Amino acid sequence: MSVKMPLELRHLVTLVDADHAAQVASLAAQAAPFFGLDAEFAWAAGWLHDLGKLAVPPEILMAPRALSLQEQLIVRAHPVEGEMIVLRCWPEVPSVVLDAVRGHHERVGGGGYPDGLQVIPPLTALVAAADVYAALRVARVYRPAVSLKDARELLEGTALPTDVIQAVLHVAQVQEVVESGAA
Repeated sequence: MSVKMPLELRHLVTLVDADHAAQVASLAAQAAPFFGLDAEFAWAAGWLHDLGKLAVPPEILMAPRALSLQEQLIVRAHPVEGEMIVLRCWPEVPSVVLDAVRGHHERVGGGGYPDGLQVIPPLTALVAAADVYAALRVARVYRPAVSLKDARELLEGTALPTDVIQAVLHVAQVQEVVESGAA
């Protein structure tokens, strides 16, 4: 199946963080076959997952300090904002893609947001794991990049399905080897 994502959505992501979106999309798409998931849907969900950050003021996104409770609530609204943007621009979006955009901060057992799901759909869990890993490996204004070893340990401690975490780590390790020229 071919995903026909509107060009407007592809462009909007570049206004948020295209490098992060591309990394999450790549990890998700490459890990998707391990679970019988459509790689194109995984790529689309990974690319679009943080689109709702368009609704978050830059001074909050780029704050080099701990966020206030009010600021945290604004940031925590980005998955729902993203879902609404995607629906407006792409009414025929596959439901699994939309679910992953909305649910990429959900965690097994209800500890995530926005819905506190007990069980996370497979594509949503895959995008969530790819998002955590990709975010850890890049420096942010509030912390340096995390080493491969530390990123592995932190992701393994995340409340996401173990098989999904291991698939993302496998793909990430292969990418690291290829990028380092050791392949």
